[in-house]
Amino acid sequence: ADHRSGEILASVGAAEWTGGQSGGFIDMTRAVRSPGSTLKPFVYGLAFDDGIAHPETLIEDRPATFGRWQPQNFDRHFRGTVSLRQSLVWSLNIPVVKLAEAVGPHRIAQALERGGIRLRLEGGGPGLAVVLGGAGVTLEELAQGYGALARGGRGVRFSALPGGGQEQPLAMFSRTAAWQVANILAQTPTPTGTATGRIAWKTGTSYGHRDALAVGFDGGHVVAVWLGQPDGTPVPGAFGGDLAAPVMFDLFDMLAHVPLPAPPPQALTVPNSALPVPLRRFA
Repeated sequence: ADHRSGEILASVGAAEWTGGQSGGFIDMTRAVRSPGSTLKPFVYGLAFDDGIAHPETLIEDRPATFGRWQPQNFDRHFRGTVSLRQSLVWSLNIPVVKLAEAVGPHRIAQALERGGIRLRLEGGGPGLAVVLGGAGVTLEELAQGYGALARGGRGVRFSALPGGGQEQPLAMFSRTAAWQVANILAQTPTPTGTATGRIAWKTGTSYGHRDALAVGFDGGHVVAVWLGQPDGTPVPGAFGGDLAAPVMFDLFDMLAHVPLPAPPPQALTVPNSALPVPLRRFA
């Protein structure tokens, strides 16, 4: 989609006829699926906007318990002291849950809604687990949310009709916070080993390897890719970074590249040692 206008330029809803007695063409761009780790960047954006964290703020990636929940990193390893920049690039779980606890799950859900992402929850309100994929969203909504990141925090509702996009009335967070998140995501190593900095992107893999996702944007376009089985059957060994990301980069190669925006004047781009003391370490 063109996130400047909100126009959907191309959409493929299914790879093929699903077969069987209930077979058909299923539009998986509108199917409710787990987003895996693709919601993490929005938590960072809210924390940056609240002034409780900065990309260079240090945080502990060590075993932690939240109530009776003890989340693990995907690879079951902990990195110790890391910057929030490293934490998001490496998609670590403990740091983002700590940020989510400070920001609050309800505020996270409200911000996502302002960006065009509506969480589907099974009973009760949102909990901390939503930031690790514990809720349902659609691929089209994910694309809208990342479009909001690309647009400085204010989203646009997508439309397949030229000129049909509608700007969301409220911003998710500030332009500075949106730029800080995009700047981090643009430093994620590419699947082909090419230079970083052209595309801001994030992958996601849901529990049981049922969903492999990649979503990214440059200064003009947003691309979202989902791969998996429509009936939710696990695909052992399927990861967003291995399967969906290469497809996403292939699609960006077909588009005229638009550079990511420069930092806004309010953005504080300094090393950890030059941060105000309260921002040097998250506690």
